[in-house]
Amino acid sequence: MRRLLRAAALLAACLVPAVQAHLMPAGQGTVRLVGDSAYVVLAVPAALVAMADDDRDGGISAAEIDRHRTRIDAEISQRLQVLSQGQPGRLVFGDLLLSHPEELKGKGADQVTVARRYQWPQPVAGISVRASLAATDKDDTQILMRAIKGEVNETAILTRDHPQAEFFAGQIAVFQRYLLLGAEHILAGADHLLFLLTVLVAGAGWRHWLAVVTTFTVAHSLTLMLAVFGVVQAPPALVEPLIAASIVALALDNLLRRQVRTRHRLVLIFGCGLLHGLGIASVLSEFPISTHNLAASLAGFNIGVELGQIAFVAAALAFLTAFARVAPAAWHGTLVRAASVAAALIGSFWLVERLWA
Repeated sequence: MRRLLRAAALLAACLVPAVQAHLMPAGQGTVRLVGDSAYVVLAVPAALVAMADDDRDGGISAAEIDRHRTRIDAEISQRLQVLSQGQPGRLVFGDLLLSHPEELKGKGADQVTVARRYQWPQPVAGISVRASLAATDKDDTQILMRAIKGEVNETAILTRDHPQAEFFAGQIAVFQRYLLLGAEHILAGADHLLFLLTVLVAGAGWRHWLAVVTTFTVAHSLTLMLAVFGVVQAPPALVEPLIAASIVALALDNLLRRQVRTRHRLVLIFGCGLLHGLGIASVLSEFPISTHNLAASLAGFNIGVELGQIAFVAAALAFLTAFARVAPAAWHGTLVRAASVAAALIGSFWLVERLWA
């Protein structure tokens, strides 16, 4: 009874209102900092503790938890780490809970709610949570982790590739986190990079290149900001095909126009840049920004995006400049046509693939 009361008190301290049958909504977790302790409540998929599924029904029952509690606790302890200033907390309480038995209708639950309290010798200011919750190598389980300290809260998405998050680490740490996120996003975004390459290959001269890159930057920064503040919203199912279509449109413009007109090109790039800004903003839906870190997060992400973009543009322009110096003049047009045809084909493939998906 005492154990049950302590678990109920911990749940009350951490949980937002429960959703239907589950104590904690699937794919979510909460950690509340109070004094020298961190109270953690986390929904764990049943597949993660499959060793306790005696009847192989794909779920976990209360009886199975009781029989394998020690093994389940050991598995959770291995996969869930909570640290303050680099030091792991001392586990002073832990329990495993299921939805109400009547709601399970005789079947095992598809998730287990983990409730734990960690304690340190000193008051906790910041916290680091690492949760490796993928049951298999192909498991793409995501956990929305919410950290609460007083009236302030921060959120982060934990995934297989990014299983750790820092909370309440200060503005500098937040700036660095989003700076890296922005740079990684733009450099890993093949569609954004292909669009930029298609823009650069058709131009000639530093003034033209500076104009088109600046126009693209202003456009995607504008919609990025508007999307973050909720002024403009568009579903990825619409934005992603349109980004692919923008690559095709620009490639066809390269092929159909014998001479690039800067004014016309800037209008086209600005319109496409608005679409790309919505695509860039989509990554922030996976890494929600807390209001008290809004300035540091946005500044870091924007600067990271621009630094990644500058690095790519610099490499592309270095290649194009070197090519112009060593290749015969007749080859310049061939390069533009070949690159544009390739971009049109790749963009068309992405367009069909995204519409199909």
